[in-house]
This record gives sequence, structure tokens and C-alpha cells, in this order.
Amino acid sequence: MSGEKITIQGKSVEVTTPEGVTVRISVAELMDCLAPGRMDTCGIVLPDKVKSIAPNRSLAVWVYQMPPRVMSLKWVAGDSAMPFGPGASYRTVRLAMPYVLVLAVFSQGNGQKLCLTHSNECFFMDRPLRSLDEQPCYPALLNCSKFSTEAGHPLSWICTARLNLKAINAIEDDSERLRAGFGALIDCLWNTGFNLSSEHHEETSWFSETVRRGVDTRVAGVEAWEAATLEDPMFALTVPWIPTGRSVRQIVDRILAGHGARRLARPRSQAASPSVAQLVRMILRQAQRGK
Repeated sequence: MSGEKITIQGKSVEVTTPEGVTVRISVAELMDCLAPGRMDTCGIVLPDKVKSIAPNRSLAVWVYQMPPRVMSLKWVAGDSAMPFGPGASYRTVRLAMPYVLVLAVFSQGNGQKLCLTHSNECFFMDRPLRSLDEQPCYPALLNCSKFSTEAGHPLSWICTARLNLKAINAIEDDSERLRAGFGALIDCLWNTGFNLSSEHHEETSWFSETVRRGVDTRVAGVEAWEAATLEDPMFALTVPWIPTGRSVRQIVDRILAGHGARRLARPRSQAASPSVAQLVRMILRQAQRGK
């Protein structure tokens, strides 16, 4: 990028392009781009099993992992009069789960406080998460939605239509509000009843997609899953669930980008120093945001 000129004077950073265009941002803005503030727990006692936090000034993603277990779940009955909604009926099923990964997304609203959003996602893994560069799989769960197109949509959206966040997000204490929102999300995922809402409102659920693809005879339907659970409560760790083809880091980056936030940085030891060209692009983008 020959011809670009970066000038730092006082509290301003100025870039002049070969075309004669000059933009200016503050040194503070440049430093924030180069070394964005990292969120510590800010006095918040994190819920158990939160493995990592992906922070941004206006967004945070909590990476939570539940260990494998057999769970008793409300599952839409085969003879239910309605596939979802108030008229749906349910039966209790006992299903073996692998490691379950939940990405809880908190965003800073007009009140300038982080609040749980409706943009949360769920995935399966066959082992405990040790690195954000590991790849999860799609979850074979009803109410975890697959959209017809990925663009502009979550990859595995947790249906939270019945989750009323208004009262929770009105809580003033940061720790109480975030923990309450997270607890409500986990409760909504497991306890409000698995039905066919995703099949009606989105393209399908990842449970139906798993069955359609014939991933494994042991999860060819909920009845087969129940039978396999009785035979081996840990069998879910050996099922070849549908791979996402993305790492946890890439999925979190995707969430951040979808909310207009910066990507999740790699550990400093893995991150290369920015080139002059990258610095120029960074300053030009920041100046554009400030308009």
C-alpha cells in the first residue's frame, strides 16, 4: 500500500490515501482496535460449567458445556393434537446426551448494560472442550433450528419464543441480571418441552435433520434413542453427529460479526503483528463507523 501516510500527533491518528483522502480518529480508538478491552468477570460469579467468555465492548458470548448424562425431557407425543403451541401434548422420554455446548449471547442495549438476547445457539460434542479451535457438531434436538440459508441466521438457534426476558433484563445488578438470564436460557432449552415449532417456523430442527440424514440407527427416531439409552447410557458419545465444519472460535466470530462486533482474538502468542496495510484499513473502517 505505497503512498499511504499514517500520522500520530497529540491525541489523533491521521491517514492520508494516495487519492488525497484524509481520515482522522483518536489514539484511544486506534488502541481499542489494536488491543480491545478484555472482559474480566467484573465481579460476576460465573455459573458452573461456563468454559470461556468471548468479550466485546457491546457484546459477550458465554461458552457453556454440560457433561454427558441421561436426561428426562418433555417430548411432543406422537398422537399430539397440535405439533406445537398450547394445544400440544407431551410425554416424558429419557435420552442419553453427549457433551452439550450452549453459546449464550449477551448484548448491550440502549440502557448500556449487558442483557441476554434471543440469539443463543446449541451444539453437541463428544469430548470436553479444551480449545476454542475444536469443532462441535449440530445437536439432534427439537427446537434447535436449522434455517434454509445460513446467511443472516444462527447456525443452531435455540428457540426462545417462550422466554420472557423483559423482567430479567430489568434487573439492575449486573451479576444478578446475567446469571438470571443465563439460568432462564438453560431452563428454556431443557424444560419448556421439545416440539415441532422449528419444523413449522424455520426450515427444520437439527433432530429432524439428523433423522433425515440417517446419521445412526440408534437415533433414527426418539423411540430408537430411548432404546439405545437403556442399553448404553453413554452411547451418545459414539454417535457421528452432523459436523458443523467450524471451530467454536469461528462460530463465536460469526455471532460477533452478526451483531456488528469485532472478531474473537486469538491468544496474543498466536496473533501476528498488524502490517501497515492492515493498520490503514483498520483506521479507515473505524473512521467510517464514527460517521
